[in-house]
Amino acid sequence: MLKFTNKQTTFKIGGVEFGGQPGKRRTVMVGSIFYPRHSVVEDRVEGRVKEGAVERLVGDLARAAEETGCPTALMVYAETERCMRSHLEKVADAYQGPLFIDSPSADVRIAGVVKANELGVQKRVIYNTINAGVTDKELEALRRNEVKSAVLLAFNPGDIQAKGKIYLLENGGGILPQGMLEMAQAHGVEMPLLDMAVMASEQGAGSALRGIMIAKAKWGLPCGCAMHNAVESYPPLAKLQGEDRKLFRYVDVAAAVMPIMAGADYVMYGPIEFARRTFHAAAFADQLMAQAAAEL
Repeated sequence: MLKFTNKQTTFKIGGVEFGGQPGKRRTVMVGSIFYPRHSVVEDRVEGRVKEGAVERLVGDLARAAEETGCPTALMVYAETERCMRSHLEKVADAYQGPLFIDSPSADVRIAGVVKANELGVQKRVIYNTINAGVTDKELEALRRNEVKSAVLLAFNPGDIQAKGKIYLLENGGGILPQGMLEMAQAHGVEMPLLDMAVMASEQGAGSALRGIMIAKAKWGLPCGCAMHNAVESYPPLAKLQGEDRKLFRYVDVAAAVMPIMAGADYVMYGPIEFARRTFHAAAFADQLMAQAAAEL
């Protein structure tokens, strides 16, 4: 059982607490909506969504959270600025928790932050992500829009093991002119969430688990990852056909539990539709961690 000797910082974002000693708090479960190929999205440029889809999905999420006691957050994905603005309008009304602003484009992410300010929900926003490719333009946009929380993606292309992740956060890892953590804080990010960067199963995915433990021991900041990324690229599962493809679901749920047992404060579990099955596994893991921590 893990017990970190240094102080574990807790951030409250959108009414949800991120961070703390394993077994002494619940793990925040972060699900994605409007992700690539999400069937509810009818137009990925304009952001048109099937009528009633958002309310249905958020309702199912709320019921799963009530059933298990899991705290939740939503990852709002978009590929265009117009789409991001449209998506945020829909989700901000239907869901009252933390909103991760997610896109492969920095311009789209920034458009999301600006829209969140217009909607008055900026205190619920988490910028996803500051990464090794961050530019001065992006950092200045974060400062200008008073972004207080962001995910720091510890993917170091020069060293994909745990050491490379920690060095990227600490001193830039030979890629950035300064540590990613210092850089983010210098541009107004007061509540950083560290993401130990799971890219693919054969790219040292397991090192993210060790990275979580090292980072929490070193900085005491909230840490997590998206281990489901490794499941999607795991070769034996990719070979399965027909009914056997259902095995993917079991491995995917197991992958969501692994970071919890390594001390993660939040877990990105993938599509919002997977909430109920994943939450039950996460709640079980949280209970085991609480039982183990009771005597510490």
